[in-house]
Amino acid sequence: MLSRKKRMRLWTYLLDPPVLAMLTFLFFYVMKPADRNLGACMTGVVCLGIVPLSAWFHMVRHPGDFVGERKVGFVLSIAGYVSGTLIMLVFFHESRLNMALMLSYLFTVIALTVVNLMHYKASGHGAGAAGPATALTIVYGWLGTISFFLLVLVAVAKMDIKEHTLGQLCTGAGLSIASTLAAFALTGTLHF
Repeated sequence: MLSRKKRMRLWTYLLDPPVLAMLTFLFFYVMKPADRNLGACMTGVVCLGIVPLSAWFHMVRHPGDFVGERKVGFVLSIAGYVSGTLIMLVFFHESRLNMALMLSYLFTVIALTVVNLMHYKASGHGAGAAGPATALTIVYGWLGTISFFLLVLVAVAKMDIKEHTLGQLCTGAGLSIASTLAAFALTGTLHF
């Protein structure tokens, strides 16, 4: 049986921002036929998911180096989000929902980078759960708010393993919510 700390660490891997990003793009691909675009979906899966997840290889070479993995993950996220946004702008800009999702991740990683450069450890996991939950709420209304439950799971896990405080989690979540709202407004997909 896994210890509590190992169970919480497992939750953080299952709810890692790139994992949730891939699931978000795939969910909208399956559930929103009117916005279905395989190229845009795969761009999101690769650039927001697979590229940042390759930071896990750092953990294979340096087991337990969560600080190093965080730094590598941020760099790979920035690279994936910028390249994904450029690909989306050039090839799939007509897919407004996918464009909004891509921009929300780009705006979020920029905001997180700025805040973290000011020596405050805003939670990428909090942001990674709040952004998709905000997108689901925008698209599906009150029913989408159920997805904010993932943010609660992330918060419990990250605080339990003492990697973030509640303030750091709320900061990451707040940045992501604001970024997602801005991205959806910019693409004309924000409707009340």
